[in-house]
Amino acid sequence: MPGVSKAPEPAVPGEPPENGVENPLPSSSVPPLPARRTHRKSRTGCAICKRRKIKCDERHPACLNCISHGVECPFLTANTTTLPQKRAAPSPISSSSQTPTSLSQTPLLTPAQPDGENDELPLLELELLHNFTTLTYSTLAADPGICDFWRVTVVQLGLKCDYIMRAVLAISALHLAHHRPDRREYYLAKGVLFHQRASRSASSFFNSPYGISNLDDAVNLFLFSMLTLYFALASPRRSLDDGSFSISDNDPTSTFPDWAFLVRGSKSISSVLGSAGAGTALAPFLAYGEGRWLAIRDPGISNPSTPATPHPTPDYFKYRQQSLHRRPSTALPGVANLRALVAAVDPPPSPSHLATYAHALDELELALVARTSGQQGGDGGDVLDAMIWMWEVSDSLMPLLKPSQQPATTEGPAQEAVAIFAHYSLLLKYHESHWWLWGWAEHVLSRAWAMLDEEHRGWIEWPMTEVGWVPPATGEVQQVHGAVLSVL
Repeated sequence: MPGVSKAPEPAVPGEPPENGVENPLPSSSVPPLPARRTHRKSRTGCAICKRRKIKCDERHPACLNCISHGVECPFLTANTTTLPQKRAAPSPISSSSQTPTSLSQTPLLTPAQPDGENDELPLLELELLHNFTTLTYSTLAADPGICDFWRVTVVQLGLKCDYIMRAVLAISALHLAHHRPDRREYYLAKGVLFHQRASRSASSFFNSPYGISNLDDAVNLFLFSMLTLYFALASPRRSLDDGSFSISDNDPTSTFPDWAFLVRGSKSISSVLGSAGAGTALAPFLAYGEGRWLAIRDPGISNPSTPATPHPTPDYFKYRQQSLHRRPSTALPGVANLRALVAAVDPPPSPSHLATYAHALDELELALVARTSGQQGGDGGDVLDAMIWMWEVSDSLMPLLKPSQQPATTEGPAQEAVAIFAHYSLLLKYHESHWWLWGWAEHVLSRAWAMLDEEHRGWIEWPMTEVGWVPPATGEVQQVHGAVLSVL
């Protein structure tokens, strides 16, 4: 009540009171403790943060604390309880259009009651599934056969596996958020909610003490890991203090996005599948990935999605082994310059690091040459080629992008590894026509620039020029496709 002051509550021993100042002891000879640094109190934080008595950043559609702990943020529910908007007149969707059109304007849906007279269809889920099977699927790959794999096979598996279906709906929601700026926050909130529920369901298999127990689970988890990779790439770029898709939420030197490390999880699941994967629903996707891996090593393979023989022969395995260390016939000056810079480092990196850098540069040059060969009559590369590079270096180069985990050192990511990863932005830029890669080339370069010292910043002039990214002045805040990036 105005004019009436609330009596202060007694201090709890061992804890400071709300104002941050410890009550002085009765003895006047003991000075009071200094006040803690003041901060803005959260008045409208989410219920979970209030219950845990931690500061909520109050970000929408979900606060960072809830995202970090993998729990469903109450803000997600709050964002979906708005009043229904006026339903717009339906408009036909052109088969040639790649811009999704919302089919429903009803934000809040209740579960259907099969035996009731006032049954309500799950219109949101139907809208998202319709959008995925008519538009989104065609944006996930370049090959028509693999597009049909996402449209038909994955959706059929999703009808039997809840976390696959929720991941599909989450990606579709982000697709609509990308093309529907007027309802962006609503679709983003729905996408995060669907994926959080999918992750909780899938985590029971990942965290099982018995591991992946059967082939069907391995297939489902591999698909979920790939869908999660798309979801992370399609999610909005976050600022440094948000960090929803950063390696670490608290380490300012660790700012590469999590999707750069998600491929490693998919690779580990594929090792469980082994050769048995060729006899599962994943066969078309795995065969196409193998075909692209060979295509960037041998431009003579005109249709990598069609195997030359029904069953691999010994000659095929011999050819594949010979392709493991194949170098492109045409060297790229930019990659050659980076090789020379790495070789001239004094003192030189460890032999294992040098081997890692050489392998990463070989694979990057192969993918870049395959892309540029399209200007000379080749296939021009495939968006999957960019993922293949991540697949190849996930176990070797990617760990070097993280700060040292040794408690006795504060060593940051290896500068050479950061510079090599910055060149990966070229592949991301080449395939930016895919909406889920839009803006990532600039984002990766901005993060690399912030992590490199003055000497190594000169190493990434080539990708900066090709991408068209200009570093801001020190202390300047740059806007990169909707993400505020502060330069350290």
